[in-house]
Amino acid sequence: MCVRNGVRVIYHATLADDEARDMLEARKDSVFVAPAMGLPYGRLKEGESYGVSTDDYTRARAEKEIEIVSNNMADLRARGLRVLPGGDYGFKWNPHGRNARDLFMFVDLFGFSSLEAIQSTTSHGGALMGMAGELGLVTKGAFADLLLVDGDPVKDIQILQDKDRFLAIMKNGEFYKSLPANRAQAQFAAE
Repeated sequence: MCVRNGVRVIYHATLADDEARDMLEARKDSVFVAPAMGLPYGRLKEGESYGVSTDDYTRARAEKEIEIVSNNMADLRARGLRVLPGGDYGFKWNPHGRNARDLFMFVDLFGFSSLEAIQSTTSHGGALMGMAGELGLVTKGAFADLLLVDGDPVKDIQILQDKDRFLAIMKNGEFYKSLPANRAQAQFAAE
């Protein structure tokens, strides 16, 4: 129904059947899909740490939803659709600030490479906002929104969930968080 009515961003797509996935593929240059997996994943994997008990029925339902969404997103990725992270934050077991966990799910559950997961949130995010070529990539003339991380997220996507590893944050060419002086001096000395 979303594709038929020209919706550009489709959240969940949990129960997308073959017909729906075919329709999405036919519109892959104009549509984005965001599975919003944080809610069932968070409840299943971390709910108890937030004081949310999960009975057998709820656990089985969450496991089934994760399985279906994982299969659908892997299929949509293989069809060349732009699948993005995000959605359903603000719940006790899926609080705001857990966005980087989505990238881990893209790799662990949907079969994305770490680089594809990063691109899903950067370059696809820029395209979603109508700013392809300006936002979500590193190139001359683009916004300088950069994150300097201690480690290589292409080798280990989970490091993006550790805020202590964010060494510097730049937004539109201005430092929001500058590189610590001791790190900057060590880098200068190494060069």
